[in-house]
Amino acid sequence: MKLLTFYASVMLILIACSKNNDDPSKTISGRYTGTFKRYNTSVDKTAQVSIDFNKNNWNGSSEFPTYPALNTGTFTLENNNETINFKNKAGWTADFDWTYILDGKFILHKNNDSLVFTKSYGNGAVDVYKLAIEN
Repeated sequence: MKLLTFYASVMLILIACSKNNDDPSKTISGRYTGTFKRYNTSVDKTAQVSIDFNKNNWNGSSEFPTYPALNTGTFTLENNNETINFKNKAGWTADFDWTYILDGKFILHKNNDSLVFTKSYGNGAVDVYKLAIEN
């Protein structure tokens, strides 16, 4: 019985001292605006985009309907905030290249109030979002 009490006490101490994952410096929130461009393709276009981050939710828009294909979804920060993983919740039609949908894992670079996230493809194409927080 004493051993059980000891283990229960140790578990309570460990739980009480566990790391808090709600550190505001490790989250993204607010309205970010900037550009999207896919490099190393025949399409030479840059889009003005806006993405709102609120808790683990996001919604966004682009000056072009499907370049990139934004809408709404959720996101998580992973790998010590070096990766951002988007889940796009929109229903999309089949009349465009679905690799333009903001979905999946991107490498994240966060610097003060700016974000750059990138995703590379096997054909050499690279998506780059460059965003800054709106004040």
